[in-house]
Amino acid sequence: MDPNPNSFKDLGFSRLIISQNSIGKTINSEQFQFLSFNEKGLSKSRNRAIENSTAKYGLIADDDVKFCEGFKKKIENGFNLYPDADILTFKILTPDARPYKNYRSSAFKHSRSSIFKVSSVEIVVRLDKINWAGLRFDERFGLGAEFKSGEETIFLNDALDAGLNLYYIPQYLVIHPKESSGKILDINYFQSKGALVKRLYQKSIYFPLGLVFLLKQLAKSNKAIRLTSAIKEIFRGYNSAL
Repeated sequence: MDPNPNSFKDLGFSRLIISQNSIGKTINSEQFQFLSFNEKGLSKSRNRAIENSTAKYGLIADDDVKFCEGFKKKIENGFNLYPDADILTFKILTPDARPYKNYRSSAFKHSRSSIFKVSSVEIVVRLDKINWAGLRFDERFGLGAEFKSGEETIFLNDALDAGLNLYYIPQYLVIHPKESSGKILDINYFQSKGALVKRLYQKSIYFPLGLVFLLKQLAKSNKAIRLTSAIKEIFRGYNSAL
């Protein structure tokens, strides 16, 4: 492992910062570009970053993310290893140098099922291919939107639908605390999961994957609501999603 983190402000290259407030301010410098939008929603913020970035590769980051030493070289090596790759996913390390989740030890090409395990800060995209395919985050999903989670899975599934190639690289890229506001298994959580399955698999041959995913959510022991309520909220989310 190689934690030796670089903070967001010490990356050594230009950053694009998206702010959501009403000031409509723009700042340009050699170190960063700051853009302000009068809107709310995590997926909207990510889409503004995609639309305004001029970089070759795009990473998602926040102020609680640090980058492992040599992370830029890992990205370059990953795309060199898989020249047909359009999106790569990596691993997260916690501040106490532990794996953020259970990761596979060898590289692989992502499938419809493996994308469910990907977190946003693990993702690196080739921006030219993302724009070529017209990919954007679904703004109905993610913090600040109608459905509070699922935006990463939708984005990666849309990438597969567009014929893009996604690979996993078993190397640590970022350091992030092991916590997530999207992991509270409450009413919003189960509504989002129902809506996610409809968004992904309505009239799709992959719909059985969605059923397996939902059963796994219902089997979790740390639900904040009763099982019957969780099932009801899944159906409510499914029926309310377009």
